[in-house]
Amino acid sequence: MQRTKKHSSIPREYPLPRLYTSVSTKEESLKVEADWHDYYELIYFQEGSFQLYLNLKEIHIEEECLFLIPKGCIHRLYAISEKAVEHSLCFRLEDFCFAEEDILEQGFFRALREEEYFFPKEISLSHLGFLEMVQGFSEIYKLFHQHGKKEASVSGSYSYRLERLADHMMVKGRLLQLFAIMEGMGMISERRLVEEEKQVLFIKNSIEYIREHYAEKIYIRDLANLCQLNEQYFTRFFGNNVGISPLEYINRYRVEKAVEILSGGEDKVLDVAKATGFHNQGNFIKIFKSIMGETPHQYRKRLE
Repeated sequence: MQRTKKHSSIPREYPLPRLYTSVSTKEESLKVEADWHDYYELIYFQEGSFQLYLNLKEIHIEEECLFLIPKGCIHRLYAISEKAVEHSLCFRLEDFCFAEEDILEQGFFRALREEEYFFPKEISLSHLGFLEMVQGFSEIYKLFHQHGKKEASVSGSYSYRLERLADHMMVKGRLLQLFAIMEGMGMISERRLVEEEKQVLFIKNSIEYIREHYAEKIYIRDLANLCQLNEQYFTRFFGNNVGISPLEYINRYRVEKAVEILSGGEDKVLDVAKATGFHNQGNFIKIFKSIMGETPHQYRKRLE
């Protein structure tokens, strides 16, 4: 049975930038489920094939390239070749604030933070400056690998965080070099409003509703009403863009919360079921096992 691994959430106590490195194999492959965050993510696809979903678009990656995931962008990522290597650099534009009268603040960073201008989403071999971008990114991940603190993520993926001020300075200096390459090569573009943004908001609202109300009864019709869509169309729309049906997403999120409770206490299984929106213990055990591969009792016993 093939295992999957995904990037874990970045702890708030550790400042950005932060690097994730994943090497997928036949036995263990990268799988990042649909999510969005309040920071930027620059991904270097070094080797192998990947399937990337940005908002409502599906992108097949077959060769070396860079992708910049904007903050607030719904994305999914899967490795689809037997060997696949990628590095993800997470950073915040707010960490590049200059004085009000500074030329970089006036002409570059303010417009990006206020979303009047945007970074390019893809930088490939056909773009001027691609080789310089790859070289600059390679210097950054080498700094993380050499001087950062390595931490195991889910199923063997690794993250790296910096602890020394000098290392933060070095990485931010190289990030400024990457920004300079993009600006110098004309890769920064003006905002273009499209219908896609409205549809992305539908998905975000649905997922946020599930995350806020998972302990309650959730009806698909309520999610559809949030998007002002009929139930049948919403179910198809959600599945096409999130990768799983609304019901499966609800069940997976509830099981994720159940795992947190089981890992941190001695609550009865029935109480855990009720706390996570499963009002039938038998149904909870069945769904938990289908997702985790073991029953709640077996999971808790394994942790002891």
